[in-house]
Order: sequence, then structure tokens, then C-alpha cells
Amino acid sequence: MLQYLKYLFQLLLSPGLGWEDIEHTDPDPEELTRKGLYPLMGLAAATEFLAFFYERGIALGTVLIRAVADFGSYFVSVFIAKLIFDYYLGRLTENGRHDIRKASTLTVTGLGMMVLFQVFSNCLPWNLIFLKFLPIYVVLVLYKAAHYMNIRRNDEMRFLGITAGALVGVPLLIYYLLYFIIP
Repeated sequence: MLQYLKYLFQLLLSPGLGWEDIEHTDPDPEELTRKGLYPLMGLAAATEFLAFFYERGIALGTVLIRAVADFGSYFVSVFIAKLIFDYYLGRLTENGRHDIRKASTLTVTGLGMMVLFQVFSNCLPWNLIFLKFLPIYVVLVLYKAAHYMNIRRNDEMRFLGITAGALVGVPLLIYYLLYFIIP
């Protein structure tokens, strides 16, 4: 998990160098998922229980539903993002075929950044508005992945739209749909 967190922080602090490092080390995306993303998603769900310390009168059922919404929205997003990438990314690459390993790594790291921001949001007792805008920064980090994914020069904005939709839009949509169901 520490290696996975290192990749995430490196991407957040220096996206261009972070993608170069990931390309150079070529980590196993399945291992990053098992040992990095899933435990981080569990941590995000567990941090929902901190609401007992700073929200008065919150019910256990509400916190449990929030925890399930946290974990579930990102868990489902992994598979939806991989499906979207399998369908669209091949049309945007230099050679007409996308690298499944790199697409999986992109999925795991992109969603990992979103989960990391969710953990930060859950840990803070204040509802800070700037935390709601952090996914925009993830979009900027994903834009830097165009070179990593060998995207053609003219298709970088289409790539950004696809990755932003798959890795930022889908989890937020699922999360807020589940969140509005909460009593």
C-alpha cells in the first residue's frame, strides 16, 4: 500500500514526473488494486464513522449507508471505467490499440486520487468548499496521462473527456445518487 500511496502523492505533487515514474517502473495494476486501491477504499468507508465525533445526533444507520456508498461507488467505478476504456481508448492511441495494462494502471491511480480526497473530506469536521473542487485537480492530473497512454496529439481533449468522465464523473454520479437516497 505504501508504494501505491507513493505513486498517488507523486502524481498529485508533480503529475508529469509521476506518469513518467509509473511508466518507468511499470507496476502491476492488479497488485496496485489489491494492495492499494481496495484497502484505501476500505479506509474511506471507515473514516465515515468519524462523523460520530463531529455531527450531533447522527444515526448509526446513516453512517453505515454513507460507508457503503463510499466503498460501493468506487468499487463499481473500477469496472465501469475499465469497460469505458476498453471501448474508447483504442480509437485515440497512436497505433490504434490501447495497452490494457496501462489503462488498468490509469484506472487504479485515477480512482485512488479520488478516494484519497474522499478520505480527507471524511476526516475533516468542517464542510470545506474547496474539497468539493479537488476532483478538478484530478482531471488536470489525468490530462498529463495522455503521453503515458500514447494518445495522438489531436485527440488529447477527447482523451481528457473520456478519462474525466470515467474516473471522476462516474464515481461522483454514483456517490451522489446513493447519498441522496440516505435519509
